[in-house]
Amino acid sequence: MGILQRFSDIMSANINSLLSGAEEKNAGKLLEKYLADARANLEELKSETSAIIADEMAAARRVAANNEEIAKYDRYAEQAVLAGNDDDARKFLDAKAQLVAKKAELEAAYEMAKSNSDKMRQMTRKLMEDIAAAEGKMVELRAKLTVAEHKEKMDDLMNKVAGRTDMSGFENMMEAVQKRIDSVDAKVALNEELADKMDIKKLEEKYSAKAAEVSASVEADLAALKARLGK
Repeated sequence: MGILQRFSDIMSANINSLLSGAEEKNAGKLLEKYLADARANLEELKSETSAIIADEMAAARRVAANNEEIAKYDRYAEQAVLAGNDDDARKFLDAKAQLVAKKAELEAAYEMAKSNSDKMRQMTRKLMEDIAAAEGKMVELRAKLTVAEHKEKMDDLMNKVAGRTDMSGFENMMEAVQKRIDSVDAKVALNEELADKMDIKKLEEKYSAKAAEVSASVEADLAALKARLGK
């Protein structure tokens, strides 16, 4: 695959687009495959990037060396002219002209190498960022799946418990408990009622005794009065 095509593919890659419309379980498989491929591509890309950067550095050295040679022959030509040796000056200027003609070619090669290395650097950074993003998505997805699995287990457990529960038996048990509570409440109410009646009886007996005492006293007074009157 050419650098330009590879650059286009990697730079246009998008994790969210990859996962768009995928179910959570399928998304996990997609992410795992993407990460495996991306990590393998990254190692290969790093190796290729290093080689292309080395080409850029070599091209830069050739341009620099050519410029140094041009400057050197230019100085030699000046020195030859100052020495009154025009023939030597012509030779130096001819050598300089050949280097100047070569300069454009060397600079073009350097620009191409630099452009390629810049693209490779961009691709490497982009792929590393995508891998980091995919790893983050994987952590997030695993957390969601764990929560979902726990919820499914809880729902399943609740359904099993609900399926095994005899609601009529439960209601009967609650009714029996309520009857026991009602029985206790009735006993308490009866005891309170009987206690009230006992109090009333005691009061009746108390005042009946007093009434008898009063009646006996009245009869005694009446008998004494009749005796005085001779009746």
